[in-house]
Amino acid sequence: MVAGTHIKVSPTSEAFNQHSCYTHTGIFNTDVPAVCPLHGLPRTRTCFCGMRLGSLGPLWGSRRVDGRCQWRLSGSAVMGKRRSATEVAAVRARLEAEFVSNLSSPGMALEDMRLSSKDRCQWRCSAEGCGHQWPARLQFRTRTINPSGCPECWKRRNRAPGPGESLADLSPALARQFRRNLSRPGRGPDTLRPQSHDLCEWECAQGHFWLATLANRTNGRGCSDCTGHGRSPFECNVAMLVEAASGLGVELDHRLRLPGRRQDRFDLYLPEPAPGLLIDLDPEWTHNRPGSLERDTTKTEAALAAGLDVERIRSRGLPPVPVHGLAHHEAGPGVNPEDWAEAVGVILRRRGLPWRQLTQAEVTAALTKGAQLWQKAVAGPEVSAVDAAPHLEEEFVANLTNPGKAPDRMPPGCNDVCLWRCRKPDCGYEWKAVLHSRALAGRGCRQCGYARVGAANSRPGPGESLAEVNPTMAAELIEVVDHPGWTAFDLLPTANKACLWRCPEPCCRFEYPAPLNRRTGQSSGCPRCARRRTVAARVRPKPGKSLQDIHPAIANELLEVIDEPSLTAKELRPSSAKVCRWACSKPGCPGRWEATPDQRSRRGGTGKRCPVCHPSRESRTQP
Repeated sequence: MVAGTHIKVSPTSEAFNQHSCYTHTGIFNTDVPAVCPLHGLPRTRTCFCGMRLGSLGPLWGSRRVDGRCQWRLSGSAVMGKRRSATEVAAVRARLEAEFVSNLSSPGMALEDMRLSSKDRCQWRCSAEGCGHQWPARLQFRTRTINPSGCPECWKRRNRAPGPGESLADLSPALARQFRRNLSRPGRGPDTLRPQSHDLCEWECAQGHFWLATLANRTNGRGCSDCTGHGRSPFECNVAMLVEAASGLGVELDHRLRLPGRRQDRFDLYLPEPAPGLLIDLDPEWTHNRPGSLERDTTKTEAALAAGLDVERIRSRGLPPVPVHGLAHHEAGPGVNPEDWAEAVGVILRRRGLPWRQLTQAEVTAALTKGAQLWQKAVAGPEVSAVDAAPHLEEEFVANLTNPGKAPDRMPPGCNDVCLWRCRKPDCGYEWKAVLHSRALAGRGCRQCGYARVGAANSRPGPGESLAEVNPTMAAELIEVVDHPGWTAFDLLPTANKACLWRCPEPCCRFEYPAPLNRRTGQSSGCPRCARRRTVAARVRPKPGKSLQDIHPAIANELLEVIDEPSLTAKELRPSSAKVCRWACSKPGCPGRWEATPDQRSRRGGTGKRCPVCHPSRESRTQP
């Protein structure tokens, strides 16, 4: 197409179905009108593809990442090129085999729905041996890019190693120790990546079983029962054979801090003759991993640069350590301690140091001594965490850093993170904590700690208890509801403990519950007496508003209040509904009657007067 030209194409034409909009690069310029080259609309208009054409050039091309039109074709739910009839039929045939039901519109069949429908449907996987059912929208299953499918099949395919990427291909020695996968039982060494975090069961050469993630094993973690704090039974046997054949002292797991490095560990150290000889043993099962040769090279170069005398014995088949001036010694294959001890003897004889051949009895004695040394190494520290804190054995649940390793095989200062469970029957709280924080720092269950701190903060000091600050209120205390054994001497006046109280009034003695701080902070007391006082205050007249003040003549005729004889006319309202007994004030009149102050004070004080002096109309009309 020539730059600056354009064509007109109908949205329903075959050209539209086979093409899409071009980007403006090389098509538009400032000398010709800016139009959509496919759809033919001029500038300042909106193309039906949804792109705006601006006056400064074709903005529609830059509005899309790929500079293409979007035309949503009816029934296809795709962008760009329309699906052919064959492709649509293939999609429907694939979905028909997995369609179960329409959840959004029950009863609607798949053939009645458009492929772009947003209806949520139920599907059943058609893969052999699966049959998993799951809900998904139809439009997600019919899209051309990454259509959704069975989630269970995706999980089985997810992160599956490719050719040459599995544990069996990269670490066959580790794969031989694999026994079962606890996280995904169907996965084994052939279908696991070396850095997988699946929890698996392993068995070492000594027959020990333990649990560890595959990533931990790949990164160098081994059998917890065979961890001799930097030693191994192989090294113990070699050291005892060398010691018996040479008569020289041999130290195992000799540690040095070289300049610019962390602490380095050497398998064997012969201190005599001075300045001593360092020997590293490199069996294949620990030195054939990726990066092992680089680490061995760096460590050896640092030791030689520091002026140390270092030798390395490597298993046959391993490449030599590329360090200038370092002799290459081999032993094996395998980890037969006699073969490796003989390789050490070659080094000592070349240096003029004593060495002799051992008899079979001497070899047996040396190997027995090595086994005893190994048993001592794996038996645990001389002082274990259980020795320092015996209660840890009851609260220990699991070692999260080194699964299978218990507190009796860890020193008190160990940094392993463990799971603990409180031994108190009413608690049972579980938490994670580093071992040394429990064995040395004395930390325990945090929930019990919160309870102890709260109890300690709520206990009063000398002269601060309720009994000493407010003895009158303390005399009303019956018990503390949640702490039956507590008394007023165990409570602060501001405590929020729920207590049971007894009213001190002889005529009441009502028992009621209330928090202590409500009684001291709000000056609350017996609720029954409070209600009685409230009612009494509500019926008492205000100053100058009593029956005596407003109707003194009526007040002079009051004998008594029947329900409360102690009340007087000064304490009664004129509108009171209390029934009273009255006596006529006229001389010689024997009239006595009952009425309320309200009945008497009606009509200006003329209501319900003496029945003798003012008989009722009915009594006057009777003959």
